[in-house]
Amino acid sequence: MKKKLVILIIGVFLGIAPPGWAQSEMEQAKLDIWTETADFVYRDANLPNAGQFNNVSSMAEFVALIKKEDGTSSIYSKLYKPIEDGGFYKQPKAAKDQLKTLVKSIYARLRTNDQRMNDINRRRKLDDLNKQLQQIAADYGVPAATGAPIVQEADALNPDSAHANESFTDPDGTDTDVTAEEKLSSLAKREDSTTSTGNNSMTILALALGLINLVLIYLLNKEIKKQSKRIDQRRIDIDNLAQMVNLPGRTGADTSGKITMSAVENLISRAIAKERETWQTTTNTAGGTPGAQRPIKIAAAAQAPVTPPPVPSNTAPSVVEDSPSEEELLTPPNLVAAAPAPAADKPQSKFARIPVNGGFHEQDLYDTPQHDSIYEIRISRKDPNRAMFRIVTNTSVHRSAIESAYLSLKDACTYQMNNTNATRIVNDEPGVLSQVNGFWKIDRKANVHFE
Repeated sequence: MKKKLVILIIGVFLGIAPPGWAQSEMEQAKLDIWTETADFVYRDANLPNAGQFNNVSSMAEFVALIKKEDGTSSIYSKLYKPIEDGGFYKQPKAAKDQLKTLVKSIYARLRTNDQRMNDINRRRKLDDLNKQLQQIAADYGVPAATGAPIVQEADALNPDSAHANESFTDPDGTDTDVTAEEKLSSLAKREDSTTSTGNNSMTILALALGLINLVLIYLLNKEIKKQSKRIDQRRIDIDNLAQMVNLPGRTGADTSGKITMSAVENLISRAIAKERETWQTTTNTAGGTPGAQRPIKIAAAAQAPVTPPPVPSNTAPSVVEDSPSEEELLTPPNLVAAAPAPAADKPQSKFARIPVNGGFHEQDLYDTPQHDSIYEIRISRKDPNRAMFRIVTNTSVHRSAIESAYLSLKDACTYQMNNTNATRIVNDEPGVLSQVNGFWKIDRKANVHFE
């Protein structure tokens, strides 16, 4: 009798203990999943007391704790309550599948936060949490035969829970399984589509940035080529203007050549006069007298050419003296031509059209103002390598200079283009030039304003 009683007690113990252990292990797995989730939310949002969930020992204690701090973390209202009230993962099926469904539900809820999903580091931590929760669900193990008794015993002990389960399942259970599978598959598809969408969005963003960079590089190169073309065109225009300005200068060069020829003729006439004077000196018997009287003759010839020469003793000398006097008549032009010989004080003013390469070339300067001369250059008498320049006073060229200020004034003058209808340029302060190898370099720009 005692043996039968012991066997009966052992049988009852073996029939009841496994369901109790399974239920306890199920609750512990759920508690581990929820505490890990809450700990992640606290750490992800940089909230204090993230480690307080390590000491929670039951689901009731956990729920009370998240309710208490829901105003700070919103875990209860936005995560726990929607999942638990929905009861989707509680539908009667294998306990391990319930835990896996719970993990997927939590993961899907956490992915709805746009700020978290836009931050790659936070998204990576969320993926790590998902793997950790899946491992907890995978570690849970309950014999398959005990699954039905757990549900049946729970329904027998708690009619309310049985009634609640009826709201999630048909009597035959067929519709529930189909619905559960559809929801599980849709949740898995949503997870995969979300991951692929994130990857696709990053790829599209990278491609868009690459295309934008290519477009910007193309536009930059196009603008550089455009500016280079404009600069080249400006240089061509400047060269053409310089050639046009130098066209009348060729006449000036020819004129200077004529002056040089006249100077040569004067030198020749002087040489002839000197030879004749030497010849006359050697033929005269009185050595120094003709030489002393010669200037007087020249002056007399200049003042009263009708007066006869002072010593008409011989006919031959008179002829000789008449001949030199005719040659000497050439000397007044010689003296007149030599009169500008204060060219030792070379012209103090030069005139130029526009600056080129930051200054004026010597070959582009003129001694007299031209019809299109814009700048007057005054060379220092003390230091011929220094000069000052200013705008000419000829107002007829001011308007054209203002209209082409970028080409005519920009490199040589400082000004404010505040009057687009100006017709006159006023010099405020002259500019300074220094000569280097035939090039007058602008050391300081002139200061002007428009009226």
